Amino acid sequence: MKPRKHLPQEELFPFVAMEKLIPEGHILRLIDRHVDFSFIDELVDHTYSEITGRPATDPELMVRILTIGYLYNLSESRLFEELQMHAAYRWFCNLGFNDPIPDRSTMNRLRNHRWARDGIFERIMQNVVRQCVIAGLVSGKHVTVDGTKIRANASVKSLEPIVIEVELNEYLDRLNLISPPKPADDKDFRGEKLSNDTHRSTTDPDARLYKKASGQEAALSYVGSYLIDTKSRVILSTNVTQPGIATEIDAAREMLDSLDASGLLPMVETLAADKGYGATEYVTDLIDHGIIPHIPLLSQPGIEPIPTWKTTTIIPERQKKRDEKVKQALARNYVRFLAHTRSYRTSQNQRKRIEHLFAEAKVCHGLGRARCRGLRALREQLAMTACVQNIKRLVRFLRRCISNVTALPPKSGSESLFLPGFQCLCSVLHIFSFFQIVHRPFINRFGIFSLRSIHIKYHPLSQDF
Repeated sequence: MKPRKHLPQEELFPFVAMEKLIPEGHILRLIDRHVDFSFIDELVDHTYSEITGRPATDPELMVRILTIGYLYNLSESRLFEELQMHAAYRWFCNLGFNDPIPDRSTMNRLRNHRWARDGIFERIMQNVVRQCVIAGLVSGKHVTVDGTKIRANASVKSLEPIVIEVELNEYLDRLNLISPPKPADDKDFRGEKLSNDTHRSTTDPDARLYKKASGQEAALSYVGSYLIDTKSRVILSTNVTQPGIATEIDAAREMLDSLDASGLLPMVETLAADKGYGATEYVTDLIDHGIIPHIPLLSQPGIEPIPTWKTTTIIPERQKKRDEKVKQALARNYVRFLAHTRSYRTSQNQRKRIEHLFAEAKVCHGLGRARCRGLRALREQLAMTACVQNIKRLVRFLRRCISNVTALPPKSGSESLFLPGFQCLCSVLHIFSFFQIVHRPFINRFGIFSLRSIHIKYHPLSQDF
């Protein structure tokens, strides 16, 4: 029998439970269950006035909207269009079907003015990293650093010669010799040498001409850097630099110093990187901080002799330079010795995980090209992209841990009485292990040295169990 065609009819009193529309394993449901966004209110409290101004939009709502946009790689206009009609997005933002969504201009003001000046987005990422540490996902012992090229939101045709003040007579002479300029769409750079010293983009003045390797096309770009926990692939810190102004080594130093605020810096034992970070000054700084550098050197292979001098000196400046040369030679020989160890080969093999994170960020979250223009806007994009990637790792880890605990067979007799107390003890040890990371010198004064090892060995939710 031929089926009858279904004609839609509007219900008089429609009732839909939004909770039942979201599948149990949906990523937004898992994020809402495992990630705590309550820190947002305290984080941005100083950016609002308690007396003047109109009532502001809930900051946690705005962060949840931003999370959706970076998670699904949606542009700002597309994001608010989808938020208007997508049930899962509304449920994640705690909005009902009849609740109005915030205006798009509110997001623009927060991103470009109020929150951007105070580094709110970087602090949001740091809070997510702290949640990863508390959950036991991050150990911080072995870290990896690397950078990637991010194309600017500007065309090469926007490059214009840098204007230099000249005398009036010289300017008039140039006007007589130079033909009228062509329209912007018909620019022809043939035979003209473009460089960051002579040209600047009128669309994005912060962008610089850059190419990752020889033989590639130079384009207006930035360099985005990640510092990750190698084992868990959690991004611990991010940084954006301008090519030709700051190097990737400068970015790596800043990211490593930023770990001191989260308390992870004392836990770092090794740092892996490619040959671009193999400068003598950088590996010497790492050794001074007590970090083992698993980095190929830029200098020649083979053990080099320690420099000596035939005469002594009593001049302090000259003696300081000699001591520095000896120190650098010893550091290079130490790094060459490490290159023959098994741990070095393991670190270099696992270092490729950071390339996977860059590929994920560019393919799935739109990091291949800057969404907005300017260095500050790209820092926000990189921080929120890393935040979304960390959230995905955290949700997956906690979901796996919960499934492993629920899959354990029920105990009987004395074992059933012992297991809850043992799990409670492991939870207490886990809390103390986190405080050992954050306040390690304070805890060590009281002789608590082995809590971390006990937690890793016996905690049922640990990665190393």
